[in-house]
Amino acid sequence: MWSLHRFTLGAAFSFILSAMAAAQPATNGPRTSPLDVPVADMEVVAPDVYGSASSLAAGGGSPLDIALAIVGDFEGTTQHIVQTNEGGEVPSATKIAVLRDGLLDDSVRGERWDIALTRTGAGAWAIREVKRSWRCRRGEHTDRFAAQRCP
Repeated sequence: MWSLHRFTLGAAFSFILSAMAAAQPATNGPRTSPLDVPVADMEVVAPDVYGSASSLAAGGGSPLDIALAIVGDFEGTTQHIVQTNEGGEVPSATKIAVLRDGLLDDSVRGERWDIALTRTGAGAWAIREVKRSWRCRRGEHTDRFAAQRCP
């Protein structure tokens, strides 16, 4: 009975792996993580665009919460968030990159947000700079993130 049970689990596992492989979208070449896609240039985002996130920062929000308030809801297939802190146990500054791919848009494949925060004298975070770029599905910016809007 044990060997039959083990065989059944192994067969089920093989079936699941086969189904997962079949469900992967077809691509023209190897997959590239959004983390590996080069950035040609970025657009600086005006502070009035992310005003509510500034209030969250001043109120003691965490860097991740602040970044997610800036970039908004995610509707796509993959989202990577990379946070790099400067300083020791209590960072004096942090940079957060939010990379999104597989967006549900016919012209924009992905977007990248680079957010720089600094810690104030009171210990809260302040938004120093926000930049944004896009990766297009068609046109000349399919292989990199760029500040130009997608066609």
